Amino acid sequence: MNNPLTQHGEFIPATQEQAKAKPSIDSRQHSRHSLREDNDSNIVLACDGVTISLFKPTWRGAKAIGIANIKDVGLGGVGMISRCKLTPNQQLSITVDDELIPIIVMRVQIINEKLNFIGAKWGIEDQQKTLSIIKKITSLSDKSV
Repeated sequence: MNNPLTQHGEFIPATQEQAKAKPSIDSRQHSRHSLREDNDSNIVLACDGVTISLFKPTWRGAKAIGIANIKDVGLGGVGMISRCKLTPNQQLSITVDDELIPIIVMRVQIINEKLNFIGAKWGIEDQQKTLSIIKKITSLSDKSV
C-alpha cells in the first residue's frame, strides 16, 4: 500500500518515455529533380541550372528584385541560389518563359557572404499547372547543355 495508485495512461515516467522522432530538416513531401550536371561540385562554383528573374508583388504589379539560378525542381517546389536577401514565408514570383509563377519562400540557407540557397514551394494549387512549369524549367535546362 506504499505505492500510489496510478491510472493507465495517466503519465509516462521519464525512464520509460519513448524516444520521439526528430523532425527532418528536409521535410519535403515530394522529391526534387536536380538540374545540376555534377551534384558533388561546390554549389558556389556551379554554373549549371536555369537562371530566372525574381519579382516582388506590389500594388502596381510586380517589381523585379533580382535573379536566381534554379538548382532543383519538383512537385513540392524549387531550390535556387540568389544574392537576394529573402525571408521565410515571403511571397514572390519567378519568371519562366515570360510567365510569372508565384512561390513562397520556405527556407533560406546562407552559402557565403554573397549567396543564399532558397527553398520555396509553389504558390499555385493546380498540379497540372505545376507539372507544366516543371517541364518548362527542365526543358530550359536541357537547352543550355
